[in-house]
Amino acid sequence: MMHLTRRAVAAALLILPALPVLAQPAADPLAGLDAKIAAELERFRTPGITVAIVKDGQVLLAKGYGLRHVEQKLPMTADTVQPIASISKSFTVAAMATLVRDGKLAWDQPVREVLPDFRLYTDELTARVSVRDLVTHRTGLPRHDGAWFGSPLTREQLYARLRYMEPSAGLRERFQYNNFMFMTAGYLAGRVAGSSWEQLIDKSLFDPLGMKRSSTTLAGLNAQVDRGSGYTLDDDRRPKPQAYQALDAMGPTGSINSSANDMARYLLMLTSRGSLDGKVVIAPADLAAMTSPQMVLPFRGKYPELGPVQYGMGTFVGSYRGERYFEHGGDMPGSASQLMVFPARRIGIFVSANLSGSVARTTVPYLLADLLLGLPPVDWSGRLKAEDDEFWAAEKAATAQRVDPQVPGTQPSRPLADYAGDYEHPAYGRLQIALSGQAQRPLQLRYNGMTSAAAHFHFEVFKVPDNKLDLMEQTKLQFITNIDGDVEAVQTRMEPNVPPIVFKRLPDARLKDPKVLARFVGEYVISGNPLTVALRADGVLTLSTPGQPAYELTGLTGNRFAVKGPGDRQLVFRGPPDALADDVAVLSSWGNFIAPRKR
Repeated sequence: MMHLTRRAVAAALLILPALPVLAQPAADPLAGLDAKIAAELERFRTPGITVAIVKDGQVLLAKGYGLRHVEQKLPMTADTVQPIASISKSFTVAAMATLVRDGKLAWDQPVREVLPDFRLYTDELTARVSVRDLVTHRTGLPRHDGAWFGSPLTREQLYARLRYMEPSAGLRERFQYNNFMFMTAGYLAGRVAGSSWEQLIDKSLFDPLGMKRSSTTLAGLNAQVDRGSGYTLDDDRRPKPQAYQALDAMGPTGSINSSANDMARYLLMLTSRGSLDGKVVIAPADLAAMTSPQMVLPFRGKYPELGPVQYGMGTFVGSYRGERYFEHGGDMPGSASQLMVFPARRIGIFVSANLSGSVARTTVPYLLADLLLGLPPVDWSGRLKAEDDEFWAAEKAATAQRVDPQVPGTQPSRPLADYAGDYEHPAYGRLQIALSGQAQRPLQLRYNGMTSAAAHFHFEVFKVPDNKLDLMEQTKLQFITNIDGDVEAVQTRMEPNVPPIVFKRLPDARLKDPKVLARFVGEYVISGNPLTVALRADGVLTLSTPGQPAYELTGLTGNRFAVKGPGDRQLVFRGPPDALADDVAVLSSWGNFIAPRKR
């Protein structure tokens, strides 16, 4: 047998037919994902999470992990509906974009042209704010969230209070996240559409996108059988039930509820230049405006993977590992969610956890981004776990070491009952203070549906102690006494970017009771001059003297009234309780006098 030389072998190979090259199956980027997400839930004590992923016009994943209800052991599913909180802002802007598309609205027109009753703190601000300013957090108003969270007021009533909210910067000077302006934007959009924000969201987004389980109210969420149940970590970092809050009045800023399956439809539209199933939902130019920088934010530069961040309209815009993306998170008691889109790669990611401030809400999207971009994984879980542990440890150390400045050995200047009453601010509404019956926390606070108890801190300051399950924890109240020794106001730091919010004390409710006021009606005499006190048909006490008009009396406290009119005058009716007054003391800057009742 003849042996072939190497040259012969090579020549022979040249004339042999080429063998077909078998294509290697592409590796599944999501292989092993279930175990990775389960590890994140365990690491960050998160009961459950829903996930939606789209790429190149296809839904790669819509799934639930963990439990939507711990006590009943109900699983999260792709149809589990949960609050998406501030991700709702992108929906509000998208709905407004449909009005812009139809020529009914322009981004840069003044708000006053659309809403003639629009009023902010100053006339200049009122006149200059544009529609675009409302949705880019640049009106100069800080958050003022304490004025709306839990409030029983309607959207129109909250809107009417904007004029009393103090700005902390000039128009377009500084990025300051503000939920009230997004509420106003949605209210404006509803008015332009001739309906409401809720109806506009249904018509312009939910219906054309086929988001059949999504809703805009807490009632809509509760109507779903497959719905999430919220949790918050207590002081020992254990998940405890946390009821979802009704944000209906502030709906445009954060009341939408949705599922992984529904949010996948929204992501498909965002990654397809505003279209879905061949139909234009948002004009590409408006989607580009939503996701293009409109307002610069300070750059922290903490992690090399993250580039500078700007705000678009309803989305944050930045870069991750060199890839441009836009995103928005959502946080409310009991839930935390995240939306992230890489438009050039047509990748969309959505996650929603049923735990307040869940770190898994951040680590899972980054984990998915690395997988879908085909990049070596970054250990976000390890990084943020270390940060989270450090934060909890630092907070516990501060509490244990009592670092909050406190003057020891002080006492309140007056009986605790003197602090009880109703206090009011024109923007923040009513704060009610009563005696709690607890020795250690003697004052009870009621505000916007929240109730807590405060301990004496020092001097005229009381403080709600630390408690992760108390939405009012660490609130400090300072009572303010006037020159007459009355507690006339209480102030608290509800908005850190402006001076403390001052709630003025309301008149004693007893002093509006016709039966009580009737005790003071009559004629009193000073040096032969009559002072006539009468009760008008509308229930208001009046004081009249010969040759003078009748002046209204405003109840202060006890049996003391202020006289509305020129000068600084007060009347104090004296006598046995529950009987006609014997006399009235007239207090004024030019002297004090006693006027007996005319018998």
